[in-house]
Amino acid sequence: MNKSVDFVVSCVIILHGMEITWESIGNMNECPKCGGADLAIILYGLPSDELQNSQKVKERKIVLGGCIVNKENPKLECNDCGWRY
Repeated sequence: MNKSVDFVVSCVIILHGMEITWESIGNMNECPKCGGADLAIILYGLPSDELQNSQKVKERKIVLGGCIVNKENPKLECNDCGWRY
């Protein structure tokens, strides 16, 4: 089974009083580990209460990745097996 998952996630993030618009556009076929198609974008940084309680986080379309941000951090998480890449 070869499913293609296209997604666009846009949200406004409040970090220490600064409003940041974050948009990610991606095309991912499936998880390279398990083949699952239920993928989430990992968002790094200190999230606002509003973001932590948002529907996208509850639905696991956005996963909070922690406060330490660097370019080697994984960008996606598979909701089927938990693997990050």
